[in-house]
Amino acid sequence: MNIQSMKPEHYEHLMELWSSFPGNTLTGADSLEGFTLFLERNGAYCFTAFESDEIVGSVMAGEDSRRGYIYHLAVKKEMHRSGTGKALMNRTETALRNAGIEKIHLLIISNNPAIEFYKKAGWHPRDDIKVMSKVLRGDRYMGTGKS
Repeated sequence: MNIQSMKPEHYEHLMELWSSFPGNTLTGADSLEGFTLFLERNGAYCFTAFESDEIVGSVMAGEDSRRGYIYHLAVKKEMHRSGTGKALMNRTETALRNAGIEKIHLLIISNNPAIEFYKKAGWHPRDDIKVMSKVLRGDRYMGTGKS
């Protein structure tokens, strides 16, 4: 497996990968324009895993100079339990740590099967905080109870 920095030319294959998972909501922020802008700002924390020339996994992450955030960790179903997800997360966590980020967060739909992966990787669910959102621009998933 080869892990590389995520690039705009990976977009179409990544969209296929991300949309293949139940519980992974894609929004307007995942448009090609949004994806490219995100990489311009946070590319140092976004990685794509390849097996031969095929994309088999990815992780997008960003930071706000205070906290890091994980988005779209995905590994092809046939590569689950291969260590690909763990390797991607380790790469991202290292990049964020090296940038001075002390804590990272992720938001996940409560019935997403990936919750168990994150628990095994040392993440813990929080019951002391609630997530609140405010829609600033329209999106098909916003305000529907799905986000």
